[in-house]
Amino acid sequence: MKYFFYLWLPVAVFLVACGGRTPADLGSIEGINAVLSENPSDTAALFARAQYFMKSGKVDSALIDMKNVIKTDSSRASYFITLADIYLIKNQTRYTRQALERAVKLDPKDKNAHMKLAELYLYVKMTQPALNEINEVLKIEKRNAKAYFLKGMVYKEAGDTALAFSSFMTATEQDPNYATAYEQIGLFYAIRHDKRAIDFYQNALRADPKNSLVRYNMGYFYQQHGEFEKAMETYDELLKIDPSFANAHYNKGYILLEYQQKPADALPYFLEAARQNPRYAEAVYMVGLCNERLGNKEQAIIEYKSSLKINPRLALSNDALSRLGVSE
Repeated sequence: MKYFFYLWLPVAVFLVACGGRTPADLGSIEGINAVLSENPSDTAALFARAQYFMKSGKVDSALIDMKNVIKTDSSRASYFITLADIYLIKNQTRYTRQALERAVKLDPKDKNAHMKLAELYLYVKMTQPALNEINEVLKIEKRNAKAYFLKGMVYKEAGDTALAFSSFMTATEQDPNYATAYEQIGLFYAIRHDKRAIDFYQNALRADPKNSLVRYNMGYFYQQHGEFEKAMETYDELLKIDPSFANAHYNKGYILLEYQQKPADALPYFLEAARQNPRYAEAVYMVGLCNERLGNKEQAIIEYKSSLKINPRLALSNDALSRLGVSE
């Protein structure tokens, strides 16, 4: 899994008043276009419109405006950071990197540029350059929680769990509400089947109560360790927040079917998991398994075949059909 935590900056940060116009002139697309109708090369207006286009999902239009901005004024790091944002949306990492390197060159003390460059390096698995950029951020701001968190992600990518853990802990020391850092520490303990994982998941949820993934991980930890009642309660809490979380439906069904031997009770959860995610071949297989255990052989065969249409390599369904004497 790739972890990418690119920063997005508010439009208002870089709006600059020029001549007789005021910042209010650039506060709406109508105002921006009015300015550009009088002066098509107005740098601040082009920049404002590029950011408007980004927020509106018109990435190509934003790119055109930013290229025109930089033709007129290539002295601002902020312009190149925004250009990098656009290239990243377009998944053009080479140009993203070039733009961020230009931003850093223009303003070596721009924490934002260093941080984004570090995130980009992490995204393309260049761990040492990423660490170098993070260290530049920490030279500028020693107590930057995000820098320590990102350092933890770099060490995690590099396989150094001890330094990753230490960095995540430092991130929470700098910011006691850093939910994602608590989550990573929780995952660290969960892999080791250490119940301290729950404490850190709970810390993460205190900081971010609507974090569905943290709540799911907590429920799954309970499930793995036989605390099925707590697991079910946690999945229920998750589904109140996010009813579309297919894996939570699936896991509730799994507990009912495999641990409590209740195929009739489990069936609706697998059906719901498949409804929420029509590509969830394993959920469709489990619908078949529930039917098989309920004695509904014909329906079970239908479901097993349906799961193979989604994933022809799903061994569980192939084995089930063989078990029932059916050749695909």
